[in-house]
Amino acid sequence: MKVIIAVDDSAYCKRVLETIAARKWPMDTAFRIMSVVEPIKWDEVENETWKDVTQQAFNRRKKMANQICAEGKEIIESKHPDCTAHIEVKEGNPRHEIIKSAVDWMADKILIGAHGHDLCDRFVWGGVSRAVAVKSPCSVEIVRPRALHPREAHNETAAESKADNALSHA
Repeated sequence: MKVIIAVDDSAYCKRVLETIAARKWPMDTAFRIMSVVEPIKWDEVENETWKDVTQQAFNRRKKMANQICAEGKEIIESKHPDCTAHIEVKEGNPRHEIIKSAVDWMADKILIGAHGHDLCDRFVWGGVSRAVAVKSPCSVEIVRPRALHPREAHNETAAESKADNALSHA
């Protein structure tokens, strides 16, 4: 089975990856953790300083995308050592590049995170996830991070607080 996991730089991305990794996958599953960095379109700006600034910003975003994908690879490989995971960072339009990658690699499934900032987002998908779901040549699953049970959330908050106290006293 070939599975593309499309990730971005959102705050909840790691939790989405952990949710995916917590599932049972066939031993021979190949994962492609990919991120697409959209270029900054300031070509018409004639000021060289602004061109340098936009290029630096783009390079930082691309570096962050590589870090996110590498972290995703570690998460997947630690939970599923019998599976393979690869990283792919592309430049361009995320909608097009994710679909193109699915076609080129002959993927069986695409997993893409849903931001889910509020109730409205649950009924109106984001532009990238909607486009991928509609135009993809394979199955697409829009993944939401696993919601913590109130007791788990309390324990997680308490653990973070305990770790912060330990650091402040060190």
